[in-house]
Amino acid sequence: MSRVEGLEVLLIAAAPLAGAAAGMVVDRYPAPDQDETCAAGSEEIRSVLLRSLHPGIEITCTTTAVVAAFALSAPLSLVAAGLSWVLLILTLIDLRYLEVPDAISLPLILAGLATTWWIKPQAVLEHAVAAAGAATAIWLLGEAFRRLRGVAGIGGGDVCLFAAAGAWVGLAALPTVVFLSGIFGLIAASLLVKLGWVAWRDHIPFVPAISAALWTVFLIPEQAWP
Repeated sequence: MSRVEGLEVLLIAAAPLAGAAAGMVVDRYPAPDQDETCAAGSEEIRSVLLRSLHPGIEITCTTTAVVAAFALSAPLSLVAAGLSWVLLILTLIDLRYLEVPDAISLPLILAGLATTWWIKPQAVLEHAVAAAGAATAIWLLGEAFRRLRGVAGIGGGDVCLFAAAGAWVGLAALPTVVFLSGIFGLIAASLLVKLGWVAWRDHIPFVPAISAALWTVFLIPEQAWP
């Protein structure tokens, strides 16, 4: 656990503003066609998630900033906080609309490679291979599921986010992200089904689980850059 420094104090102080900005991005994201939305998931969970995000999103952004400040040293803690805020935006959009905007997820891959080059330049190639390998493996898994079951089980947004995970944490830590995302996803799905918000046959947003797993692993530098 690191000691909180001046930059990190400023980061924590600015986190509510980051939360407000993130909420604005989510609130202004254009909703998909009504027919597609209704076919994708439960009306009840959408009605819950379409309520105002504030002040919950500001509190969440501040919490992740505090965790990053204590878990990592500056300036890496600032990067971790920023990553958490972007992942939060993707999570909320996926929860609302079962969509992952390419305009956010694709640059996240490049940001992961840039961060790797900054922290450990010799690991850039490995992280690039991890990104490509993760995207290919998840796409193949989704295609196999579609052919066996006749329905899409893994969306393109999930593929992009797993590619981003590979870019951020590399080959060695990628299996941990996959494992944790599976655990987090199963827990979240079980909770949503138990609450009656979705049925097992409904499309269930998976980005929250991937995001939580990626950020958890990123907070452990020994995993991302061994």
